[in-house]
Amino acid sequence: MTDIRTRGFKTKTELDEHLADIEEATETEEARLLPVDYAAEKQETGELARLQEDLTLLRRHLALLREQAKASISARAQRADTSAREQPGNYPWLKLAGVIAVTLLVARRLRSLPSRRMTRMPLGLFRFD
Repeated sequence: MTDIRTRGFKTKTELDEHLADIEEATETEEARLLPVDYAAEKQETGELARLQEDLTLLRRHLALLREQAKASISARAQRADTSAREQPGNYPWLKLAGVIAVTLLVARRLRSLPSRRMTRMPLGLFRFD
């Protein structure tokens, strides 16, 4: 049975040399890492906290604007509804009767005008005698 940990190396010394090379490479990489600058890290943390606070304030402001827009739209709709209800006045049925009477008079006048047979056919629908 082959030892899978040493696969690719013929002897244990080759494996040890390979592992030593890997350790040297990691030591040199660790030496190349910059030392931690705690003052800069603290400053960045403070800036991040400030930005998060600004974001929270902006979200609150946006929510307030949405509520104001809803209230404004609702008030306009209510005003338009009230205006539409007040327009007919105290006697809306009287206005409706007037509109119907005017329509009948116009239809009777149009029916009495001389016209061709094609235009007379739709006017025949307005007979009220």
